[in-house]
Amino acid sequence: MNTKSLVHGAIFIALGFIFHYTIPGFFFGMKPDFMLFFMVTYIIIYPNVKNALAIGVAMGIMSAISTSFPGGQVANMIDKPITALFTLYAYRYLLNSGAIKKAILYFLATVVSGSAFLGVAMMIAGLPDGAPFSAMFVTIVLPTAAMSGALGLVFDKLVGKQLARTLTR
Repeated sequence: MNTKSLVHGAIFIALGFIFHYTIPGFFFGMKPDFMLFFMVTYIIIYPNVKNALAIGVAMGIMSAISTSFPGGQVANMIDKPITALFTLYAYRYLLNSGAIKKAILYFLATVVSGSAFLGVAMMIAGLPDGAPFSAMFVTIVLPTAAMSGALGLVFDKLVGKQLARTLTR
């Protein structure tokens, strides 16, 4: 890890945190995890284990600070590093080129993150209103994952290549 990648990581963490607070919840008060979106973007730009773990732990801490989900503090601290390592592996070995593959990566990372988050939250505090895991997965995780995939595709087409070029100079 060098100073440049650390600074870019801090910027991505700040952007994710700002988006988290400024975007209102629109589906039963739930909102997309923009911290996850920026974490995946960072891992695409800096695909190595140290950077993935560092951004995963940092995003987990920031997500834990800002969550309102019951049991979400611990769930975020567990799901973000797991998702970061999954994203790194998937990007390195499966989905490393092409905008469509990157959109699939954003989708899969969101599914992994949402599944891990809901699983841990269910074990710690239970799910809100006694909802089953499958209902939360279908109504929250999958729509959020689809939106993350679409947003990842747009991001890659519009600014991703230029951003990657300027950040890695």
